[in-house]
Amino acid sequence: MLRPGYVNIDELQAQTTLEDAATKCGVTLDVQGHGDNVRLDCPFGCAGDHAGKRELSVNVTNPQKVFACHAYDCQFRGNLLALMHGWLTSTRPLGEKLKGDEFTRVRNVLVGKPTPPASPEPRTATVQSAPPAPPRPVRNVPLAQSDNEKARELVTLDEKFVVDVSAMSPAAASYVRRHPCLSPASMTKWRVGFLPQDGGGDKRGWSLRNHLLYPILSEVGQTLAFVGRDPQFEAKEQEFHRLLPEERAKEKKPNKYRFPVDFHRGLELFGQHASRLQEPGYREAIARQGIVVVEGFNDVIGLDNLGLPAVAIMSNKITEQQVAKVERWAKQLASGKVTLLFDADDAGDEGAKEALWLFAQRGLDVKLGWSQTMHSGQFQGKQPEHLTGDEWASVIRPAIER
Repeated sequence: MLRPGYVNIDELQAQTTLEDAATKCGVTLDVQGHGDNVRLDCPFGCAGDHAGKRELSVNVTNPQKVFACHAYDCQFRGNLLALMHGWLTSTRPLGEKLKGDEFTRVRNVLVGKPTPPASPEPRTATVQSAPPAPPRPVRNVPLAQSDNEKARELVTLDEKFVVDVSAMSPAAASYVRRHPCLSPASMTKWRVGFLPQDGGGDKRGWSLRNHLLYPILSEVGQTLAFVGRDPQFEAKEQEFHRLLPEERAKEKKPNKYRFPVDFHRGLELFGQHASRLQEPGYREAIARQGIVVVEGFNDVIGLDNLGLPAVAIMSNKITEQQVAKVERWAKQLASGKVTLLFDADDAGDEGAKEALWLFAQRGLDVKLGWSQTMHSGQFQGKQPEHLTGDEWASVIRPAIER
């Protein structure tokens, strides 16, 4: 027998539309998309999100309206109750899940009960306090300077890397063979490699074992982080999508990359270390073609194999901080020229459109190297790492040099 006043929250979530929930929280939605999934701006104080990007994907046909933020610096997931908490507080729940007073507050809003007013504070003498200190600027601390001893030990983690496919796991060897830019020589040059299950007698990088690792260096060459690429991601993703919708809602979506939790991806660019300017012909190439901006790690390495300098945003969505950094370099090295060479697919085209707008607003001379339809569509579905020297020389370079 149900107790008086009992409310089945699961049923109430199923009966409440996204728009109704937003109205209860005093929020006006700006929804993009139709059908099962719609996109919204992330309400959780997400550092990787920007107004209008709509990084949050919500499955509106799921009874619990499950969602996921696709910003690299957030990746938060939850249900309608968690989303309402974000609308009400602009923060994540403590401990990542709604409990106690946080749960009660959201439940009451969902049910339609007024939230209790705050208890009146006792009257005391007013003491004028000093103004709060301004927030410290967000930055990535080099591993060698970290307060965490285990983080400092990761500076030389690449000493444990394997670059010979015959010594890698089957999944890692298969991944490297599918990406010819990852030769033993290029991996050694870029300090990229596979971290095997057997870590060589120590626990450094233990959580990244069986991953292919890429180092992120600062502009002056300090190691900021190692990012892990799961070579089994594609297989895990296929298994995830084979699940029934109700089963999928209970599982965590597999991640392609593993970024350190305290690393701010949007502040950096892969391949940004200034020592690359010492490579023969690189300054001259940048002066002619501008700062070439791509999406991924392998794109930078593949173009570098051809003697072409590029930097990667490690996503298909550029951040304001990355735009500002590229602007500075473009003005210093290339008379304000920038070239975009995002993946020639739907996501790449969308990301390039936004980046083009952001660079153009700053008065930069920005050009597209390709898209799905440019150059008679011959590069549709390709990534920069797939480019050959002949394709670059005969098609791409004539289109971007100025």
